Amino acid sequence: MSKRTVRAVFLGSFILAVAWSSFAQEDKVVQVAIDTVKTQMRLPKGAEIKFVEKKESPIPGFYQVKLSFMAPDREIPLIVYVDRDGEKVILGSLFVKGENLTRKEAGEPKPRKIEVGQLELDKSPSRGPADAKVTVVEFSNFQCPYCVRSYKKVKELLEKYPKEIRYVFKHFPLQAQKKNVEVSELAAAAGAVSPEAFWLLHDFLFSDEGQRLAAGEKEDLKKKIEALLGEKGFDVKAFQAAVESGKGKKRVEEDLALGQKIGIRGTPSGVINGEIRVGPIVDKVIEGYLGK
Repeated sequence: MSKRTVRAVFLGSFILAVAWSSFAQEDKVVQVAIDTVKTQMRLPKGAEIKFVEKKESPIPGFYQVKLSFMAPDREIPLIVYVDRDGEKVILGSLFVKGENLTRKEAGEPKPRKIEVGQLELDKSPSRGPADAKVTVVEFSNFQCPYCVRSYKKVKELLEKYPKEIRYVFKHFPLQAQKKNVEVSELAAAAGAVSPEAFWLLHDFLFSDEGQRLAAGEKEDLKKKIEALLGEKGFDVKAFQAAVESGKGKKRVEEDLALGQKIGIRGTPSGVINGEIRVGPIVDKVIEGYLGK
C-alpha cells in the first residue's frame, strides 16, 4: 500500500471518528435533557417525552433542547438548557430584556392528534352522518356522572346540528369496579343485536331510572333490559345469546384496549376530528370545530 493511500485511509478514519464523537456528544446532551425532565419534573408515570430540536441557546456555552411532553390530551413543549459537556442543566424560563425567550421558543401547547383510522369507527354505534363535518368519538362509562352530563350536551348538539355532527360511542368502564364493567358488557350485548337496540339501552342507562338500576343488582338490570328490548320488538334471545357467548364482553375489552393504546386515562374523554379532549363535551368547543 502506498504512503498516499495510507494517508487517505488515516484521514478518512480521523474524519469519521470526529464526526462520530460529535454525534455521540449531541446524543448525550439530548439524553441529559430528557433524563433531567423525567427526574426533576412531576410527570405521570410512563409519560412520553419526545425530542424536537437542539440548537445554540442565548446562554453562552449552552445548547437549547426543545422537547415535547405528551399529556393525555395535549402536547406540551418544554425547553431545557444543557451545557456542551452535558454536565450542567438549567430548567426554567430565560428572560432577556423583559422578554420570556423560553416561552417564545417553546410555543403554546396544542391538542394531541391521532389518526382517525386508528379508532375503528365502523365497529362502534354512532349517531349522525358518516360524512359529518365534525366527528366526536367519546370514551364513556355508564356509571360516571360526568359522562351523563357530557351526553346531555351531546344530545342537544346532535339535535341542533343533525347533519354536521357524528357521535361515536366507545366503552371505557373503570376496570377496578366490577359493576362498571358488567353494565358496559350488557350495553355492548344489546349493540350485538342492532345499533338501534344499543341506543335504546344507552339512553335508558343515562336516564335517572337507568342510573338507579345500574347501581343495583346485575340480574335486575338484565331483566329490565330484556323487557325494554321486547317492548320495542327487538330479539331478546339474540341479546341473551350475546351476553352468554361473551360478545358484549369482547366488545368492551376491544374498546378498553383501544382507549389505553391512544392514552385515554379516564371518562369522559373524546377524540374530536382526531384531536384528543379530556372532560365533558362543551358546546363552545364543538361549535369551534363547526366554525360557528
